[in-house]
Amino acid sequence: MTELKADLTKRVMFILHWGLVEARNLALSEKTQQIHDLADALETLPGELMNWKDDSLEAIRFNLQTYQEKYQGESYDYLKYLGEQSPPELF
Repeated sequence: MTELKADLTKRVMFILHWGLVEARNLALSEKTQQIHDLADALETLPGELMNWKDDSLEAIRFNLQTYQEKYQGESYDYLKYLGEQSPPELF
């Protein structure tokens, strides 16, 4: 696995982890529509990793951005972990 692919894989795995944390917190607040939309944004991530194509990163970015724009100020910032900020070493 190339270093770039390993870095992207770690970033996407952290985003999935963080998404499950957010879903659990949303469930406590009974925000079912937001949980549904979060699941829509995250469900394609494993498939994109397993079948990486030239447009996979853009597809991931689009799904996360769509979710974050809909719930601006009410959701976790996934896009920062896709690009500018590295995920923590352990999660």
